[in-house]
Amino acid sequence: MNPVCFDWQLLCTIRKVYSIVSYSFPTFIIDVSPAAAPSDTIVAMKAAQKYIFQIACPILILMDTISCILNLIVLSQKALRKNPCSIYFIAYNVANLLYMYSSLLALALSLGYNSYDPSIYILVLCRLRLYATVLFNMLSPFYLILTSIDRILVTSSNDRTRQRSTRCFACLCIIIGTLFWALFHSHALISSNIQKLAPNVFLCYFQQGSHLIFVSYYSIIKETSTLLLMIICGL
Repeated sequence: MNPVCFDWQLLCTIRKVYSIVSYSFPTFIIDVSPAAAPSDTIVAMKAAQKYIFQIACPILILMDTISCILNLIVLSQKALRKNPCSIYFIAYNVANLLYMYSSLLALALSLGYNSYDPSIYILVLCRLRLYATVLFNMLSPFYLILTSIDRILVTSSNDRTRQRSTRCFACLCIIIGTLFWALFHSHALISSNIQKLAPNVFLCYFQQGSHLIFVSYYSIIKETSTLLLMIICGL
């Protein structure tokens, strides 16, 4: 097995879990006052949610942190860091780390440990956190797709095609792609807001209306196209 491509399955699986968690459980505070009079079912659901974020999230964070750091140490070795595939995987692991600590860590602290989350009270923090979440959620699979394309170039029977797999070309693709997706997701800095759903229930998410519909369809298309491209590229 190629040493620079040894752990993408685990990282991709964990990243998918992050994506589902981040979009299914946006940051909020649940009213647990006596006036709310929750039923036994609601109490049980709240307790289950809390235990999941108390136990599962720290495990996922620890696993992904160790995995990414080990990958970065291996890929940064002198014998590997000049390889275009290594460059793509370095970017991939960095994006995974940034995505995890910008989304899952805050969810674990707020929902699992009832920690104060300023992003549901301060609009600037709300927009920055949401922007970072959607951006790194896109960059992670984007870098993985670039890696698979590089493998296609390297294994091509055409000499001119193989010559396109260079360190300079890899850096150029990463820079241009990162700038493009950073600009594309800049709408999150404008269209997101803190919404009050009920007494003591706040939500940092995209505004209701046509923009939320666009984000929903975009998320479906992104996940579907990512999966199809990875299958087509042979990963």
